[in-house]
Amino acid sequence: MNKRDRLRDMFDSSDTSSRTMRDLISGTEDLLRSTASYSGTEIEAARDKLKQQLDAARDHARGWERAAWNRAREVSHATDEYVHENAWKSIAGAALIGVLAGICMMSDHGRRR
Repeated sequence: MNKRDRLRDMFDSSDTSSRTMRDLISGTEDLLRSTASYSGTEIEAARDKLKQQLDAARDHARGWERAAWNRAREVSHATDEYVHENAWKSIAGAALIGVLAGICMMSDHGRRR
């Protein structure tokens, strides 16, 4: 498995997790709406408990989202700082990567003929 496949799998897994959480919350909300007409102390207690758990799950999801955005922002700032402090190293590194990519593409192109 190459790096591109691993990155795609990582993002697919993240998308799947997000979709699953949204589906769970949506299904729970639908269940709460459909049982709204039922009465009885046990059903009321179960519905209240489910509402509390749903609110807790939403808060947790918001916390994860906030943490991910904060981490991404930190990484972005650290990268920006490094590039500003080491401009010539960054330029040389980017140029080296470009040359290596060009060499790889040229060698691959020669094999395809």
